Order: sequence, then structure tokens, then C-alpha cells
Amino acid sequence: MYLRQSNKWNEWLLQEAMEQAAGLPPAISHFLRQQDEAFGPVTGKQLTWIGKSVRAQRHSQLLTREELYEIRRHLKQAVRTTLQKRGIDDNEVFGELWAEALAPLIKFRAEIDKQSPNIADVKIFKKNFIKNLKKLEIERTFIKGFDSYVDNRMVMGVRDYFMRWVKPIMLLLSEDPLSYSDLLEESGLEMAGIAAEEILANPPKAEEQVIHEFDNGYFWYDIRSDHCDFEAKKMGHCGKGEHGTLVSLRRGTGRSVDPMITMDFDGTALYQIKGKANKAPAEKLWPYIHWFIENMGVERILEDGRGSADGEGFFKLLQHLVKKYGKEGTKQIRFEESWTEESDELLNQFEPTIETNTQTFLELHRAEEAGDPEVGVMLRHQVFWPVKDIIVDEDTHRLRWEIKQDAQSYADDTLYPNPRVLRVDVFPRGVQDGYSESAALRIEMVWENNFEPTDIEDEEEVKQELGLLVEYLDEIQHLSQWLVNPKAIRPDANFDYGAFKERVRKRLEAYGVYGGGDTSAPLQESRIIQRWSKIIK
Repeated sequence: MYLRQSNKWNEWLLQEAMEQAAGLPPAISHFLRQQDEAFGPVTGKQLTWIGKSVRAQRHSQLLTREELYEIRRHLKQAVRTTLQKRGIDDNEVFGELWAEALAPLIKFRAEIDKQSPNIADVKIFKKNFIKNLKKLEIERTFIKGFDSYVDNRMVMGVRDYFMRWVKPIMLLLSEDPLSYSDLLEESGLEMAGIAAEEILANPPKAEEQVIHEFDNGYFWYDIRSDHCDFEAKKMGHCGKGEHGTLVSLRRGTGRSVDPMITMDFDGTALYQIKGKANKAPAEKLWPYIHWFIENMGVERILEDGRGSADGEGFFKLLQHLVKKYGKEGTKQIRFEESWTEESDELLNQFEPTIETNTQTFLELHRAEEAGDPEVGVMLRHQVFWPVKDIIVDEDTHRLRWEIKQDAQSYADDTLYPNPRVLRVDVFPRGVQDGYSESAALRIEMVWENNFEPTDIEDEEEVKQELGLLVEYLDEIQHLSQWLVNPKAIRPDANFDYGAFKERVRKRLEAYGVYGGGDTSAPLQESRIIQRWSKIIK
């Protein structure tokens, strides 16, 4: 380590510490210190983190193929000069020395063809290349020139390509050092720089945009736009409104703030009331929503939980707001309260939470679709077993009827709530995905229920029927999870999916039809229990 031109001992120590901790070449470390003086200052810890991020950032311009070719061209001349000084004029000797000197460069070029290099890669290449040149006793002039050239190219790469990210990071940290924790969450220099730019462009707390600040430091904030990248990143949702402008409940100071609720507000109507990850706001935050409703001229609440997987959470929130501000409460706010709208709202809230796959299907019948008040919920599930190919060509009507009766009995014993076995079908090999090696027997089961208040004008009956609908949707939610992922079944659940499949399998074995492959004999001459031989024609 050597003393810098400033000749200041403390600055020298800090420079040395950053070079050692960040693993940067002295020239780049010195360059970053200059940028810190221009755009900072940031703390020593933060500057070291920036240095490490610079060292790890990959970019094709740190050392390009064209620059490697330039090194190669000068190396070739250096090899010739080295041999001339030794008095050697032999093409074979030249070829051998040239190949040995060039080997590390060829290896590095192959590596950067696979992925762009970072400063750490270039440092290793430079070290290995110089070590090899010294071993081969290539002239010192070339080695010094190569060393300076590579350092210069790295500094130029950082200056021309990395400063677009380093500058906003330094500007942000110098203004608000607490933003450091936010930037640490980003993956790499580029993403941290982009995040810093977004925060600088959208100040999390401009005092003139604070609507109201509570005694505990929470505050309602007018974003004054229908979209906000900062809000989206922090809240884990799209950060966009569709009808008005966004308002945000936040806490914190300066640029280090944490949003808690995002709302879409047009001056009279609230279209969205979203917590983090589009969930319903936590109950402890409801008083802040109360303040906004009571002080900001809210006349309508049209949040319906769409786009959220938290159907139950939004139902609780909206029921609470209806009770407090609807007809039962102050009558201050208008809500859509008919059976059609409320049942549709429930279906919208729960639909994203009900899992489906290629064997599990959800079918919803909405009251508004058919012009009648009935609401229907159906979960269909298909389960397959491999069977012998020969039965596809036989009359399997009686077999399928028997299996259906057996399957319904097994389902009643092992699957609660009980499904209805809808049908049993047999398919040739290759028809059903996943069973190309054999024929397949499919059992299709359904869980279904319909809901409709006796009198849709009676609020009490509507409320009771909505409660039943919530309970059933919650039940279907668990069922779908178990069917899509049987490992998720709770130990205390009365739902033994494995036992159901095993009992059907054993029954198929007893009938003599379970398993793949074909037989040359007709089905009725196969090894089948006596009872089954009477079923097949």
C-alpha cells in the first residue's frame, strides 16, 4: 500500500480499509473515493458495501473481446522481442513460447464468452497472466504496460457503465443513511441503483403531501398519482389505482418509511383498501381507516377483495365497515348490500384461494349469470388408475357401475366432507395424459352445494345465507388444497385420500382388471373372480 496524494493519514487508512474489505484494485478504490467526495459523503461501511457491489457486478465492457485481441497483438510482438534479445531465431521455439504465453488469455476469453466478467474475474485473469509472463521471462516493458492497460480499462468500465448505478446510491445514502437497509435487500449493484433512483424520484415523505399525522408517527400520505413504484415494491402489489389517486398509510421519517395500507380514492369513493401482498389490512390498522372515512368525505366503499387471495380477511373487514358505517351504524357510507352483489363479492374473494390443477376443477354459478338468486359452488376432482388394455374393447357398463357403487362407499368412509361419485370411465392407452403406457380407469367426484335465501329482501335471511356460503367456501378452500397437494392434509382432518385410492385399487385387483399390459385371451377367460365373470357378457 502506498500513500495517496492527499497525504492525509486518516484518508489513507480509510482507503486501505476499503481496498482490503472490498477487494478492489487501488485505481478503482481511488476513483470511488473521488465519487464519494462529489456525490456523498457516505459512511465507510456503506462505501465498502458499494465497493463490494462494484466488484461483483458483471458487465461485458469491463474487458471486451476487442481489448483482449489488442493485448494479444502486443503480446505476440513482445514474444518476438524477447526471443530476439536472447538471440533465438527459430519458428518452432517461437511457436512454443507464444502458445504458453497466450494460454491464460485464451482461457479467459472462453470464460467471458459464457458470461460477462466482473472485476473479481478480471483481477484473477490479470494476476495469472502476469505470473505466467514472468515465469516465461517475457520482457518487463510489456508486463508493466499490460498491468496499466487492464487497470485503466476497469476504471473506464466503472466510470462509463457503473456510475449510472453508483451515483444515485451515493446521493440517496448521503441524504438518508437509513435507506441503506432498503438497498441491502436488492440483488446486486444494478438493482440497488435502480431502487435508489426510484426512491429519489418518489420521495416517501414530502411534508406537503402528508394528509394527517398521528401521535405515534403513522401518517396518511397523498401519493398524487394513480401509480407508485415505491409503493408497489414495499407493499408487494402492483402499486396502481384504476379510478382515483393512491393514498398510503405509512410510518417512518425522511426517506426511510414503511407503507402499511394502499387505497384508491377519487375524492368520494374508496375503490381499493389493500394491505401488503394485496391482503386485507390487519385489524390493528382498522382505526386508521376509520379516521380516513370519517374525515376525508368518503361516501362509498367499493372494495370487493378482487385480486386478493385473502377472501376471508376482506369479508371480515367489509362486514366490519358495513356494520360501523352502513345501515346498521352511522348510515354514512353506501355499500352494495343485495344478495346478488354480496354473494358475488364472496365468490370473487374466495376464487383465487381455491387451488386447481389438471385433475381438480372449480365451477361457480353466480346469481347474476342466470338472472336468478341461486348461487352454486362445485369442486370436481378426477383420479386415475391403470387398467388392462383388454377391458377397453369389452362391454364395461356393468363394471363401471359396480366400481361407481364401490367408490361411493369408500368415499363415504374415507373422505369427509363426502363427495358424490359422478361417473366412472375407461380410456384406451395414450388418451389420458400420464397413462400412455396403459389404459386408464377414471373416477370423477364432485363436492357441490347451492345457496339462496328464502326471501332476498329479508336482510336477516340474506346474512344467514351469506354466513353458510362463507363456511362452505372455506371448506372447499381446504379440500382443493388437499386434492392438489395431498401432503398438505392436516393430521386431524377426516380426509384420507390415500386410503380411498388404495381401496379402489384393491377392488380393481379383485375384479382382475388392475394394472397395465394386454392379454391374448378374452377378458372373460382371464384370472377374474367368479363374481366378475358373471358381469362381463
